[in-house]
Amino acid sequence: MKVYKHGDSLVTEIKETRIHDGAVSFWNLGQAGILIKGREEDGFICIDPYLSNSIEQTNPETEFKRAFPPVLSPAMLENADAILITHEHDDHLDFATLREVGQNGENPTFVVPAPLVSMVETETGSKNLAAAKHNESFRIKGYQITPVPAAHTSYQVDVNGDHLYLGYLIEVNGVHLFHSGDTIVTPELIEKVKEFKPHVVFLPINGGDFFRSSREIVGNMSYREAVDFSVRVGADLIIPIHYDMFPNNRENPAYFVDYLFTHYPNQKFHMMAPGERFIYHL
Repeated sequence: MKVYKHGDSLVTEIKETRIHDGAVSFWNLGQAGILIKGREEDGFICIDPYLSNSIEQTNPETEFKRAFPPVLSPAMLENADAILITHEHDDHLDFATLREVGQNGENPTFVVPAPLVSMVETETGSKNLAAAKHNESFRIKGYQITPVPAAHTSYQVDVNGDHLYLGYLIEVNGVHLFHSGDTIVTPELIEKVKEFKPHVVFLPINGGDFFRSSREIVGNMSYREAVDFSVRVGADLIIPIHYDMFPNNRENPAYFVDYLFTHYPNQKFHMMAPGERFIYHL
């Protein structure tokens, strides 16, 4: 699979992108990785960047083989204001990426589910950590962020009642975005996101099945569920994620498009190539 833009050319595009009021730009980093930039005063954040080959390097026999190289080196994110992590699976919480990102300074802040803070500090050596707890909003520069519980494939909490799997409701420059992390659909998630009135939703479409579950590959929304969820919560634009990087855990995005065309032909969506930029205006 080819990427749209990568390396220095992608970094240059991120730096030079200028956003006006009522707009936001975002880039697809592959898998569930999304980089978000508002106005210059808003800064930029990144969610779940997997920018290494650490899964394959740690276990050469793994069935999780990248279909395309990272669009950025981790060091290219050193000026990010925050990196948000949704949960501890290696393609979302990549210690190789975080170590390299954090080695040159205090930025960015690593925002991780509260039960993971100690582990992330030990693995990365970073002291610039923030514990994300469900429904406890916080602000990083121009971003108002609210973690919400995710069910991958069930809600899981630690002894303190803090959720291990999260999604993030993000408001910046008047635009509402929802990144679900890895999750199935639940009534609670529908109501929480619907209340937020999202303009853009980033949702997994790779689904799950018995045979993948038997290999301990945890399931997500299917393409049908992602579409129906988006319509139910009133999203203006759907961006599918988590279907492109690993051939063993994919879904054909053509099914997603066909389902939209058949059932919701007026619903806006966009299929992003790795390294591609999208600018959303209200």
